[in-house]
Amino acid sequence: MIDSISTLVRTFFERMGIQITSIQVTPEDAQNVYNIRIETPDSPLVIGMHGQNLQAINHLLSRMIEKITGGFSIIHLEVNDYMKEKDDRFFRYLDGRIDFAMKSRNDVSVPNLNAYERKKAHSYIADKKIEWLRTYSHGEGKERMLHLIYEGPVVTTNATSASTPRKTEIDISEDGIGI
Repeated sequence: MIDSISTLVRTFFERMGIQITSIQVTPEDAQNVYNIRIETPDSPLVIGMHGQNLQAINHLLSRMIEKITGGFSIIHLEVNDYMKEKDDRFFRYLDGRIDFAMKSRNDVSVPNLNAYERKKAHSYIADKKIEWLRTYSHGEGKERMLHLIYEGPVVTTNATSASTPRKTEIDISEDGIGI
């Protein structure tokens, strides 16, 4: 099964004229869920603006892999660590918003997140287990925002730096795509 998926992925990209230097297909514990990691010098073309091409390719490959697996399949396509780096930047951004909420005790809004990003943010913040910090989402459609509420004592130091190292400069990937 893994070899068939790997062959399908390689053929898919080769027919698009995209050079692939390596492919790794790893099944997750859940049935028909696969992590696919590729390395390519053509990452800007594969990823596209703000990951739009990557999302479309991910969807197409999922549907094609369903013919191999015989049922609904979910894939997580990673290209040159783009998603990992994007998550790292997102989590550093959230750490800054958490710090601000804890220092100012203000309701901090985080706009422009899609449903998946809000879910990821809620989970990330919950995993930090910061006492007196809670999150909620409010609004409809594109106006829906993540909110952070800190109701504890004012914090004067960087409260999240002990668990998450912070960078002062922003890393921009070679394709120039940021959050």
